[in-house]
Amino acid sequence: MFWLVVLGFICVIAIIAAGWWLRSQMYTLTQEVLRQTRDDLARFSSQTLHTEQMARTHELEITRKSVETQVQGLEAQLKRYEELIRVFESDRDQKYGKLQNQLERVVTGADQLQQTTANLVSVLSNSRIRGQWGQQMAEDILRACGLKERIHYLKEQELSSGSGRPDYTFLLPEDHQLFMDVKFPLENYLKFTQSAPQDQPRFRDLFVKDVKEHLREMTRRDYLAQSDRSLDYLVIFIPNEQVYGLVHEWIPGLLDDCLNKRILLCGPSTLYAVLRIIWQSWQHYHYSRTIENIIQTINAFLADYGKFKERFLELGQRLERVTEKYREITSSSYRRLDDKIQQIEAYRTGHISESLPEAGPISDSLSAVESQT
Repeated sequence: MFWLVVLGFICVIAIIAAGWWLRSQMYTLTQEVLRQTRDDLARFSSQTLHTEQMARTHELEITRKSVETQVQGLEAQLKRYEELIRVFESDRDQKYGKLQNQLERVVTGADQLQQTTANLVSVLSNSRIRGQWGQQMAEDILRACGLKERIHYLKEQELSSGSGRPDYTFLLPEDHQLFMDVKFPLENYLKFTQSAPQDQPRFRDLFVKDVKEHLREMTRRDYLAQSDRSLDYLVIFIPNEQVYGLVHEWIPGLLDDCLNKRILLCGPSTLYAVLRIIWQSWQHYHYSRTIENIIQTINAFLADYGKFKERFLELGQRLERVTEKYREITSSSYRRLDDKIQQIEAYRTGHISESLPEAGPISDSLSAVESQT
């Protein structure tokens, strides 16, 4: 019993010693693991810090190069601006010199224009030259509107009745005509512009009298009655916008009087509008004729299409009948003939089945073929 107690005590002591030894080993192992973990974290942190430093250094280098490039571009741009400013300064000096020369030329040109105007006034005092000047202005407006002589108008064409010759005869669609006269009394108007203020009313009254007399003369000629294809109005061209405006200002009822006499007064701008209407009438006429031709072509096409459709449907019906006949031949005669060909091929190669299909109406021919084989 004593020894059992001693043995149990020894076992208890051994167990306690083993526990202390295990605790010592666990503590040592734990300390080693903590030391290794600390070293690994230190190395990782050092590597991460080094990597970030390298990345920031690279980024700073890129930023530095970009800033240097932009600064170089700004320097080059500033140099170009400086060069442009120098060029502008030089060009401005040259232009100021040219401007002074141009001003001197303008003054000289104004003097020449004044002299030319005086010469023009003296020239327009001649009635024949005034008529030529009016015709020249009318020609310029005609060309600007795109009208061509002997296509859209005739100059000084004698009427068929032989009783008159208008300055211009405009050719309109459907053989219609529009007459225009470009002669207009300007002698007293020129005197009005050149006379002293106290004499101007007298020349103005004479000019108004000349205008009314000219309108009566146009009415007496009665160009509209000389042609059964003419329009209802005669055009009178006043080759000066200022004169055109003064005529209506000095004669307030002139417009109604002209309309009653079937006369249309036109200045350069209004004549341009009238001629553009004539041009558009030709365009619309050609368009309408073209549309009529198109409609006729479409109607002919529809008629031909109707005939084509009928013939095409008839052809389709015939093809359907032929197709039905083809199907009938394929489903009956063709299959029977194909069966006979297969029998002949079997006879020729020697592969004869014990039970053969009926030979049909050509059995005699098949027997002849078999005997030849």
